[in-house]
Amino acid sequence: MAINVDKVYRVVLSITNKEQRGYLTPDQFNRIARQAQLDIYEKTFYDYNRALRKQTVGDFREYGDIASNLKDKIDIFAKQDSITHTTGVATEPSDLHRLIGVFSANRTIEFEEVRKEEIPYLLSSKLNQPTSTYPIYYSEGNKIKILPTDYSGQLLIDYITFPSDPKWAFTGGGSNAYSYDSANSVDFEIHQSDETDLVVKILAYTGIIIKDPTVIQVAAQKEVNDFNQDNV
Repeated sequence: MAINVDKVYRVVLSITNKEQRGYLTPDQFNRIARQAQLDIYEKTFYDYNRALRKQTVGDFREYGDIASNLKDKIDIFAKQDSITHTTGVATEPSDLHRLIGVFSANRTIEFEEVRKEEIPYLLSSKLNQPTSTYPIYYSEGNKIKILPTDYSGQLLIDYITFPSDPKWAFTGGGSNAYSYDSANSVDFEIHQSDETDLVVKILAYTGIIIKDPTVIQVAAQKEVNDFNQDNV
């Protein structure tokens, strides 16, 4: 499902060089590509939330279920990991972006997520106090904190990770032409359906670098049109 980084780079070069607007080096492309991918990645969460709020009662199936289609894009980055806690404190994986849930190692127990400010109320309540059968968790910094703190065993977490940074690797350069190095390149990890938006967003950033207002305006207009279409 990945988007080939060489294909995107050549499309961008083709558009920007068609009228001798300027040249985009591999290093510049890689920096722009990373930011463009992150922009689209984060926008998917926003679009998913908006689709859920706009969804009315009815039977949404297959291609018409926009929220489900967007969720499929996010699920590409879904991971699970087994982590160890010490007296109720565990460190999040370094690649964690959004935490989905915390479970016992065999998934028979799901920890309930609570806000930190709710903890004093829960601890003072005889009815809602966390137990090993009904444990809770909250996030603080890069830590996952669970109650009760004497809960035994490892934790299993579901989470969303970040996409890997794309990279158009090359050999040569300088006085020689750049040659694509597929073995050391990294493709875009976002969904293939976002390829057009990816090219447009890269072009928008490219227009700033090569100081071409036409490229910026065309890319910006495409984003405006997409926004208007989404909000019909």
